[in-house]
Amino acid sequence: MKTIKKLFILGLMLFAVTSCMNDYDEPTFTTPPFGNNSIGEANYTIEELKNKYKSTIAASGVEEIKEDITIEGVVVANDESGNIYKQFVIDDGTGSIIIGVNDVGLYAIMVRGQKIAIDCKGLYVGGYGKLAQIGGLYNGKIGRMQKALYPKHVKLIGEPAEDYHGLEPKVIDASFFENSNKELLPMYVRMNNVSFVEANGTSLYAPEDEANSSNVVERRIKMDNANVIFRFSTYADFANVVLPQGKFDIVGILTRYNDYWQFMLSSTSDIYPVNN
Repeated sequence: MKTIKKLFILGLMLFAVTSCMNDYDEPTFTTPPFGNNSIGEANYTIEELKNKYKSTIAASGVEEIKEDITIEGVVVANDESGNIYKQFVIDDGTGSIIIGVNDVGLYAIMVRGQKIAIDCKGLYVGGYGKLAQIGGLYNGKIGRMQKALYPKHVKLIGEPAEDYHGLEPKVIDASFFENSNKELLPMYVRMNNVSFVEANGTSLYAPEDEANSSNVVERRIKMDNANVIFRFSTYADFANVVLPQGKFDIVGILTRYNDYWQFMLSSTSDIYPVNN
């Protein structure tokens, strides 16, 4: 009788434990597992931020952001292909800016189409060859923020979406390069009906034997009478692919290095053949 009673009590205990386990709420992940979710809404646009520090950027200087400045933007370029290194680019519809982080594999979180907020206070803004960038201090110049700081200054907003306004590139033509527009850079752009000058059926995007000391191969894209330097890394996953011949529409980040126009490609999927 005592044995039956003990078994009965044991059964009740197992039932209670099982019931508790079944009542456990599965995590919903409505709160992003990465970043600082206490960051508030944007109080500056990217255009306003670039204008505020315009003289510092134009002088290739660097300055610590000491005010409470928060910007928001959508990731329009990242390091997934390996052509961009330790950087990603965000756009909010008013402009774009490069975010430098001393880490690799940023694309795992900074997915293209992901909207984010950045708490800029305590970070640095400056010009790398007069090109606007947010990051950290490196040898008295603008560099990348440290890996440990990165999640403290970033908040993810919603899920990645391809229809964010910030993903709409500005369409530019050859006349854009005839005017003094370099102070607007970086800029998320689309260039239509262009071609690769070096494309001959055998030339590769970025072979190691043609690289400079920074492991970069420079190619030219031709748009009417304008030529723009196209920078490709030998570490890109398409480095040893043959340059395509013909006419293309290309989407990417128009940049500068001092007074030279340059172009930064996130992926070859942003090169669209033109059917004439």
